[in-house]
Amino acid sequence: MGYEIALKKAWDAVQDAGIKQQYLKFLNDEYEIDYAEKNIISMSCNAPAKDFYKLLLLHYIANENKVLRLKRDEWISFKEMDGGEVYFPAFKKRAIEPVLKKYGDNPSSLFERYKYFNAEKIDTGTAAISISAFPKIKVVIVLWAEDDEFSADCNMLFNPEIKEILPTEDVAVLGGIIASLL
Repeated sequence: MGYEIALKKAWDAVQDAGIKQQYLKFLNDEYEIDYAEKNIISMSCNAPAKDFYKLLLLHYIANENKVLRLKRDEWISFKEMDGGEVYFPAFKKRAIEPVLKKYGDNPSSLFERYKYFNAEKIDTGTAAISISAFPKIKVVIVLWAEDDEFSADCNMLFNPEIKEILPTEDVAVLGGIIASLL
């Protein structure tokens, strides 16, 4: 099953909103939005974006104006998203466990990858970074090292405004993308 219907609805939503944004920064790339051809091109590789990337980008474009500014230092977990509690086991498997598997034995090695993203180190857990996924969406990855009482752990947090911009399903996809790129 493809993304054709979802993409058509997303393009229609952007068009109905009268948005004509030409470029959008997403993670470590910039994308050109071609409204005439209904296509989105990765500027780094000059190739069409994958369909699930296009869907995320279009949903972001259609809804980003709902958020005027970001609240600093406020974070929510995936469980706080609409339906997030129910979908959390799948999100954990898709987004959190791959990061924990890769960095759980050596959390500080996460810092080797943060320059790849538009990210900064933050002071929480054993190692943590804040990634600017979109101009108005930040994602925090927090790792805790194993100790005598607890095994290594990981969490992925989001600025609360994400709930106004992306549906929960898109947040799960975003978490999976970030996990795969880390």
